[in-house]
Amino acid sequence: MINDFDLAEMMPAVLTGITVGIGSQVLLFGDMGSVLVQCPFVCDIDGVTRRGHGEDVATSPLFFDVLNLDVEKFSIDDGGVLTITFSEKIILKIYPEKNGLESYVVSTRRDIFPILVW
Repeated sequence: MINDFDLAEMMPAVLTGITVGIGSQVLLFGDMGSVLVQCPFVCDIDGVTRRGHGEDVATSPLFFDVLNLDVEKFSIDDGGVLTITFSEKIILKIYPEKNGLESYVVSTRRDIFPILVW
């Protein structure tokens, strides 16, 4: 599983692009890496929490609020929750589904980390 050391490789980063597809959405961090999302996520902007799902195209506008913002920190907890903190104090949390299937995939310049939680 990926750890905070692996995520640090993606710093400094800016969310430079978002690819919206059927079944997943991909966050592109320049040439530093990407995160393919196929699971629930929460975006906290100014204390307002909005929920979405990587497989639901209708929730992709939630990612547009963080487009072109600097990333201050990437972190992952023991449960596999990926937290991305942006410069505007916007927090994006990606929650893996506990079904044994690939929930999200973090790609860095060094490796690819599919996140599966049982």
